This record gives sequence, C-alpha cells and structure tokens, in this order.
Amino acid sequence: MRRRVAACRRGGYRLTRAGPAAAAALALLGIAASLLACAPPGTAGQPAPASVEHDLVAASAPARPLRILFDWTVREREARFSGRGVARIEPPYRARLDLFGPRGETYLSAAVVEAELRLPPFAAAAPVPPPPLLWSALGVFRPPPDAELVSARQQGEALHLEYREGGFRWRFAFEGGSLRQAEWEWPGKERQSVLLKGEAAGRLPREAVYRDWTAFVELVLTLDKADDVEPFPPEIWTPGAS
Repeated sequence: MRRRVAACRRGGYRLTRAGPAAAAALALLGIAASLLACAPPGTAGQPAPASVEHDLVAASAPARPLRILFDWTVREREARFSGRGVARIEPPYRARLDLFGPRGETYLSAAVVEAELRLPPFAAAAPVPPPPLLWSALGVFRPPPDAELVSARQQGEALHLEYREGGFRWRFAFEGGSLRQAEWEWPGKERQSVLLKGEAAGRLPREAVYRDWTAFVELVLTLDKADDVEPFPPEIWTPGAS
C-alpha cells in the first residue's frame, strides 16, 4: 500500500532541531482536532479489517470551519515559554495557527494545506516535522506518503497501525475510534510523538502534548473554547502574504 505524495526523507521534510517557537507550532495544532469515527470492533489480537485505514482517513477529515482558542506552554531543557493562541481549521485539509506571547506579541504563524506546510517568508527556514505528524496533532489521520502498512491490529477498542519506509517507522494508536497517539521514529533512534488526552465538546482533545524525545522539547496545550464559524478568506492559509 503506497502513495505518491512526498517521500519521507530527512531532507525533504527539512528535519533539524526545533527551537521553542517552531516546536510550539508543531504541538499547538493539536487542539484543532477533528472527529474520528469508531473503527469496526474486531476479535482481540486479530488483524483489523482491511478497510479500517480508508475508514479512519475519511472519518477524521475536518468536517467544518472552526476557530479554537487555547493556552500553550513549551519546555526546552531549562527554558519555559507560554502564551495564548488561536487555531483555524477548514475542510478539506486546511489549518492555521497563530501564537501570542504574554504581552500579546505574535510569536509564530503557520499554516498547513493538504501535505504542504506554509510559513511566513521570515520563517521559511524553520525546522518542521513531516506533514503526517502535523495532521496527527490535529487528530486527523493521514497515512505517511510512500510508506507501507505492515501491521494493523485491534484488541477490543484499541487499534494500532504501523507503517514502514526503509528505516523510518510510523505508529498510530486509536482508542474507541479516537486518535490517541502518533509516533515517528527514524534511523539513529530519534523520534517525535503526539499524545492526545481527554475529550471536550465535539470530541476535541482537552490537552495535546508534542515531544521531541532527542532534543528534550515538550509542548503542552490546553483547549479553552471552540466555535463554529463561516469559511475563512483564502489568504488566511498563506501566512505573511498580506
């Protein structure tokens, strides 16, 4: 099972160590999680139905325009930063976040459209994780491009999918039909993960945590409120365009 979207390559995704601002952008997308349908239950320990991947992709796609307010905190070794933020999402696959510091100053803006990350020109060199992990932080399941699904196992309400491409490994965990965790591991045993906790109105996660385990970076975000809104103007999805 392979897809031609983009190769999962260190160079292709511009992987370097993320600073606090860039790392916050990765995690704070998490509070904009959209709905996931319940995957069909199977016999404990038996392979999940072959259609489960297709069902999860279709069910987790953003369903409506949302404006979400949140608190964020990033910890990087001895440093700690916090503030407020707003995330905007819209079908089919568009998301935008803006982070603000304690005095209301803009800390970072970023958007992701389909599999493309968009940053303002002054932030074009910011290190980012691959789009599948960004979408996982949103609660949106988009299988890694050009990777092979090598394991799909269900045990009660828990479902685990694993993908591989060369030395790269992706793992996704679902519980009761909701995405709970995503992990990306690449050669050298470096890894990044997204953990979703709790559930708020509309099945949005109450808390999302992004970790870069090798760089000792942890981002914690907490949902404040989410509102249904009218579709956003197109320029929203290109930070720094205006």
